[in-house]
Order: sequence, then C-alpha cells, then structure tokens
Amino acid sequence: MVSSFKLIKKIITHPYTALICRMVLGVGFIYSSWDKILHPEQFARSVMNYRILPPESVNLLAIILPWLELVCGNFLLLGLFTGGSILVIAFMITVFLVAIGSALIRGIDISCGCFSPNSTHRINFLYLLRDSILLVLALQVFIYDRRVLSLENLIYKRNPH
Repeated sequence: MVSSFKLIKKIITHPYTALICRMVLGVGFIYSSWDKILHPEQFARSVMNYRILPPESVNLLAIILPWLELVCGNFLLLGLFTGGSILVIAFMITVFLVAIGSALIRGIDISCGCFSPNSTHRINFLYLLRDSILLVLALQVFIYDRRVLSLENLIYKRNPH
C-alpha cells in the first residue's frame, strides 16, 4: 500500500507529468479560442444565456476572453510566462465551473459555448467534472512545473540574472 502511494506521488510530482498537463491545457485553450474569436457575436449570445453578467459587459467579455485563452494557451505550449499563464487559466476554469454550476442549479437549459458558440451540446454534470479535471491539471502545473521543454528554461540558462 505504501509503495502504491509513493508511485502515485512520484507520477504526480514528476516534471514530465507537468509538461503533459501544460501541453494538454495549452492545446485545449488554443482550440477553444478559435471559433469564439471567429464568431464573437455568437459567443456573446452563449455568455448572455448564462444570465450572470450585466448585458453591457457581455460583448467586452466575448471579445477579450477568447484572446486571453489563445495567448495563455500559447504561452503554456511555449513554456513562457508559465506561472502567470497557469494562474489566469486556473482562474478562468474556476469561473467556468461557477457559471456552469450556477446554470445547472437554476435549471437553465443552455449549450455550454465552451469550445464553440455554435455547439448544440447542453450543459450537464459531465461539464462540471471535465472542468474540475482541468482545474486539477492546472494546479499540478502550477505546483510542479519545472520548465521542461520551455523557452523560460532556455532563457534562464543563458541569462542567470
């Protein structure tokens, strides 16, 4: 039993686990940003459907959020500004969890708008589970990332100051 816990701890804390999580999150956030960037008016409708934000702030969020996802996702893939990017991503995931949970509790039957504002998939408990797993991945990167295959590692090796 003890050796199982040691193995699990070794896997969780391994630098390559953080690299894999960083890549999964980076690719996921880049992918989720594209359709929203291309169709901001449809994404704004998806955001509005959650009935959380004041209507006058929805358009601004629909424009900024996808670009933030794209930039942070790229930074994670490149291994650049990883600490700040993963904090922003963890915050976004937390907001997504709250929004989806709120809609489910209030019985609002809407599509997520997560990866595409044109999606017809209705939110359900599995979306909460998915985003919870993504949050765990983000926390793993935040705690255990060692800049494996990152531009930060190259920069810090050449310029130790």
